[in-house]
Amino acid sequence: MIINLGDTIEDMKGRQGVITNIGIATEVNDIAAELDTSLNAKTYDTKLGYTGAITFGSNWCYFSQIDKVVEKVEQEESATDWIDS
Repeated sequence: MIINLGDTIEDMKGRQGVITNIGIATEVNDIAAELDTSLNAKTYDTKLGYTGAITFGSNWCYFSQIDKVVEKVEQEESATDWIDS
């Protein structure tokens, strides 16, 4: 599932909120991507299987705990969008 900053998601606990941060861990012991070495992303495909977490509303969860995207945010066109055409 592809998630983006601004999407509204629901986690496996039934909590909903707008994604305000997507963090990807870069160190084995940083499972929640909280260290300064973690990366922040604007979009992420959970099929990639990276370790990390999102912040949504006043909550957070690991990528594997996202149940569904409730509402997608409109994405701006990229200069490379023509590649997939």
